Amino acid sequence: MSISKQLPLFCLLSFAIPLVAQDKRGDTIRLRDIEVKGKSPVKTGTATAMSLRNEQLEQTRGKSLAGALSSLPGVSILKTGHSIEKPVINGMHSNRVLILNNGVRQEGQQWGTEHAPEVDAYIAKELTVIKGAEGVRYGADALGGVILVKPAPLPDTGIVKGEVHLNAASNGRSGNIAGVLNGNIHGLGWRVQGSFKKAGNIKTAGYYLGNTGMNESNFSGALKYRSLDAYFSHFSTQIGILHSAHIGTIEDIEARIAHGRPFEQYNFTYDINAPRQQVTHDLGKLTWHHKDLEIQYAIQRNRRQEFDVRRGAGNDVKPMMDLVLTTQTLDAAYTRRHKSGLKSTWGMNGMMQVNNNTPGTGTTPLIPNYDSYSFGTYAVARLVKEQYELEAGIRYDVKYFDAAGYRYDYSHFNDNGGFDLNLFTANRTFHNVSGALGGVLHIDDYFELRTNIGLAWRAPTANELYSDGLHHGAAIYEIGNPDMKSEQGYKWVNSLSYTSKQIQLHLDVYGHYIRNYIYAQPNPDTVRRTVRGTFPIFMYEQTDAAFAGFDFGGSYHFLPPLTYTANVSLIRSREYLPYIPADRIDHGLQWDYKHAYLKMEHRYVARQRRYRVHSDYAPPPPAYHLLSATAAMKFTSLSVSLTVENITNNLYKDYMDRFRYYAHEMGRNFTLRIHYTF
Repeated sequence: MSISKQLPLFCLLSFAIPLVAQDKRGDTIRLRDIEVKGKSPVKTGTATAMSLRNEQLEQTRGKSLAGALSSLPGVSILKTGHSIEKPVINGMHSNRVLILNNGVRQEGQQWGTEHAPEVDAYIAKELTVIKGAEGVRYGADALGGVILVKPAPLPDTGIVKGEVHLNAASNGRSGNIAGVLNGNIHGLGWRVQGSFKKAGNIKTAGYYLGNTGMNESNFSGALKYRSLDAYFSHFSTQIGILHSAHIGTIEDIEARIAHGRPFEQYNFTYDINAPRQQVTHDLGKLTWHHKDLEIQYAIQRNRRQEFDVRRGAGNDVKPMMDLVLTTQTLDAAYTRRHKSGLKSTWGMNGMMQVNNNTPGTGTTPLIPNYDSYSFGTYAVARLVKEQYELEAGIRYDVKYFDAAGYRYDYSHFNDNGGFDLNLFTANRTFHNVSGALGGVLHIDDYFELRTNIGLAWRAPTANELYSDGLHHGAAIYEIGNPDMKSEQGYKWVNSLSYTSKQIQLHLDVYGHYIRNYIYAQPNPDTVRRTVRGTFPIFMYEQTDAAFAGFDFGGSYHFLPPLTYTANVSLIRSREYLPYIPADRIDHGLQWDYKHAYLKMEHRYVARQRRYRVHSDYAPPPPAYHLLSATAAMKFTSLSVSLTVENITNNLYKDYMDRFRYYAHEMGRNFTLRIHYTF
């Protein structure tokens, strides 16, 4: 269906107005400059990248990492309820998006769609999204893109500085406090940081969602002395899982999906009961720099516990799933700068992972115990001239995977009319080549053209290969395929940018082809009965998939106090695959007055019509509109803002929410943000 048939007329005006950008002081933004304001393209090789920083980043404080990044063109959210959110880049999510947390590859229990990244967004002074297939520079799994979570540099002076964030939201009655202190003692730079969040049951436009509260507490510390950096962070969260998603009978699940909302009536509470998740993630790293050589060692420990409703006592004592993943990585890179303007980098990466199910849960583990070892080596060359830049790279990775666990034998029924549960052991080896070729043409002071072709791959994960059981957090029954092959993706991104005193425009056009694309296909003809209830079945399958789309963003400063901004994202897949984002447009008008501003914004999300009938438990929900407004004031060291989301208290569902079968999205929400620096 054409866009014009899906978007209302006043949304289409955003295509007709020349979209450009400048910051609020009226200063021109050069794409080649190091200092970039707000949501502007940044330089990360020849790949297309967009960043959040300064004022735009501050307006996302209190949101999850995915929620913060969703304000960028081409970035959306895959949700499991309100509190579990994963970033989606050009339709790619989960293990196809690599997250670098302070320079360390984030490795948690990120298998599945309901495991949100264990990253405290408050540590970031800048969030960057790279949209290319960046397998060469960052390693396997970067098919869809890369997210860089960058803290501020440690200070090189002895002055102690800090900042405090206070956030409060009406929906969920949540409170959030975060703070940071940093300084330098006799050449030793240091930083301590922490955050805490508490929220209760979320309310839609018409009713409360039972057991949707969350608690989160995090802290981190960093040291730097001469050529040695040290960093440690601890992330801890407890998340309630929507009661209505855990169902007793086949008749009940059919009735709930048909009803589209809970039958039960809930009130507000901060209590978090089973079903719930409890996750901790510890990360430590040491980095050594010497001239052009950098070596980094990191260790991570991720523990995920999932609690379900048990018969009798002990709901909050004994988890149904208790997994501990320990990851060690070693990275080394040598960079040489030549007089010709060529910069070459050689590097290697090694990773060792051990995943163990903690005994005593009394259930069959969904994910097997496994060991994984991987090694990669790469080379990248970049030539920078006044009018153009060229870059090429190549990489080779190998991954060994050894697993042991339990799976059902579906080939025949046993004497009791069921399937036998068998112990299995398996090992797989995956290897492949990644490559990249790109260029930048600085046409003049206003236009810049980028093109980047990337080849990347990823091996199937433990759940895609061997899962066979109830996935508590998602409230679904998952069945893996042990014969899965590696995915191999080819992505071509072309970007055109225009910048003048009044206008900033940025357009990305991309094509993405993935061989052996892995996805979890709903099986609406069957459900699975367990002792804990009845659940939808999702089976992992593979196909060759092709995607194409564009992301468009910019702003137009058409009167001294007024700025119009718009972001448009559209993606098409050749196959009708599940969980591909629908067309979306965000646009708004901002009025600036001295040290204050008022902004009105509108979001339109179309219905996902590229859908095979009867291929899911419920068809994609209708299109929806959301209105929001923000009023903000900034003083020398204090800034205050008040945001109202979903002003009209719209009752709606989003196709990218795994719980859309049973419930609606959040209703009206007021958020107060206070930021103080000293």
